[in-house]
Amino acid sequence: MKKKINVYDMSGKVIAEESLPEALISKPLNRDVIYYYVNAYMANRRQGTSSSKTRGEVSGSGKKPWRQKGTGRARVGSSRTPLWRHGGIVFGPRPRDYSQSLPKKVKKSALREVLKDKMQEDRFALFAPEKMENPRTRVFVDFLKKTGYEKEKILFIFSNDKQNNMNLIKSLRNMNLVTYDFSNKLNAYEILRSDRVIAEKDVFGTIKGYLGEENGGRTI
Repeated sequence: MKKKINVYDMSGKVIAEESLPEALISKPLNRDVIYYYVNAYMANRRQGTSSSKTRGEVSGSGKKPWRQKGTGRARVGSSRTPLWRHGGIVFGPRPRDYSQSLPKKVKKSALREVLKDKMQEDRFALFAPEKMENPRTRVFVDFLKKTGYEKEKILFIFSNDKQNNMNLIKSLRNMNLVTYDFSNKLNAYEILRSDRVIAEKDVFGTIKGYLGEENGGRTI
C-alpha cells in the first residue's frame, strides 16, 4: 500500500499527489528516542550563566557589627551574613554547563520518528512554489486560508538553495505561527512543535531519505 501526500500550488489547490511506501511510516512511534532528543535539545539551549554571590563575594566589611554580648541585639558576626539584606546567597545558582551529547543515530532516529508522526496524522503536505520577483506576504496568507491551515503552527521546509528562495522566505518571515527551515538543517524539535509541516516539492526525495527509503525501507 502507498501513503498519499497532497501537492498544493500557491493558490491552495491540490495539483498532484506523491506517495510513500506504507511500510516506512506504519510502525508504532519510538517515543523514547523522541524524548531523549528533545530533552537534550532543550538542555543545549540553556546558557547556564545564572549566578549569585556567596557571603565571601558580596561587598561589605568582615568586621563584627557590634560586640557579642550586652547590647540586647541578636549576635551577628558580619554584615555579609545571608540573613541580612544585601548579604550573600546560600545555595544560589552558579554557572554550569547543561549541554548533553547524543549519538548521530539517535538524532537521525528522532528526526525519522517525528516525520512519521506527522505523516501518520496526515499533517504533512507538499507545495510547488512560484518564482517571486519581490516578497509578497499576501500570497502565503491566501495560501493558508485556502488550505484551511491559517490557525495552525506551520513549518515550511525549503531546499538548500537559499538564494533562489529568498523572496519566498521574506514573504512568510513576519507571519505569526509560521516558521521555516531548510532540508539539510532539519531538527526533530522544530517539526514536533509544529502542527503541520509543508515541504517544497523538490525536497521530497530528501524527506524520503530521512525516513529510510534509501535503505529499502530498512531504518537505521
